Amino acid sequence: MAKITVLGPVSPFRGGIARHTTRLARELAENGGHEVTIFSFSSLYPKLLYPGQDDRDPNAKAPDFAPTIFSLSSVNPFSWSKTASAIADSRPDLVVIPAWTFFVAPALGWIAKKLRNKGNKIVQVVHNASDHESAGWKTGLMRSQLKQATAFVTHNDQIADAIQSLLGKAHIAVSPHPIYDDYPEPTGDLQPKAALELLFFGLVRHYKGLDIAIRALATSELDDVRLTVAGEFWEDEAETRALVEKLGLNERVEFHARYVSDQEAANLFQRADATILPYRSATGSGVVALAQNYACPMIASDIDGLNDAVRSGINGWLFPSEDVTALGSILTEEVTRNTAGNLAKAMQVEKQNLGWDKFADVVLSATD
Repeated sequence: MAKITVLGPVSPFRGGIARHTTRLARELAENGGHEVTIFSFSSLYPKLLYPGQDDRDPNAKAPDFAPTIFSLSSVNPFSWSKTASAIADSRPDLVVIPAWTFFVAPALGWIAKKLRNKGNKIVQVVHNASDHESAGWKTGLMRSQLKQATAFVTHNDQIADAIQSLLGKAHIAVSPHPIYDDYPEPTGDLQPKAALELLFFGLVRHYKGLDIAIRALATSELDDVRLTVAGEFWEDEAETRALVEKLGLNERVEFHARYVSDQEAANLFQRADATILPYRSATGSGVVALAQNYACPMIASDIDGLNDAVRSGINGWLFPSEDVTALGSILTEEVTRNTAGNLAKAMQVEKQNLGWDKFADVVLSATD
């Protein structure tokens, strides 16, 4: 049994990183039998930098499987020092820290440096090695955190290559993103209202390409189809609604433009025949892990960060990035409730190889 500190956002914070960190900590504590302590944020994002309504889920609770200390403010260096001292005093065998955005990189990097100087082993679980809207100064901040790691774990070769590019030689392990198996079972309350039900899920940002999906829907020959958009808009809401109006798709596009609870998400994925991910860029996607949990086939851009998880004819369909015509053709010619259902059956079997136990083992052995 190891003594492990997990440093990062956890429930009740919202978002994929908090869910991922919480689920990993739970796996280490409950199934791995390790002594886990969590140090999390008292304040994560200032309101000015968080376009959503709230960065905490009012229906979620703090972890009950391990001691959790909410001591870290991303913008208060005094809290960095306090948190670093508390972690060092607990003498952990391993410290696990996520890396995902330039904004918190100074805080997490500073703490990691202090702990490494005291001899602690640091594994950073890297979700992004650079920001989606990259800039030199943002990359510099990310590098400042990443260079304090003893070893890295990430979910695909693209991120591993990005780490190598930033740091040179590094100790990196690659392990697929486990499925999000902590979501509830669907209630069956949502029933299909169209012959083909498509789902765009998660925060709406320009790089995720919702406009591409909408334009492709308009070019397709499908009338009895519905695209459900479920998630908060962080960008382009007015432009998106105007595009739907302009293309005459009001009857085929349904908006849930807000934070969607876990139970709502479960019901939406059950109703959907396929999830659509028309991203312009990606380093991975928690939506993929959620779609895999519910065995919902995926229609995705053929880009690094997605094409390692989405495989045409096996668990979904790939189309050339930003190619509206190609996506429209796939929707018209290949995606049906029947074809999606056949892929869903294969995905049920595939789920068995995407457990958190395997990922946790990779994290634990990363510094060996």
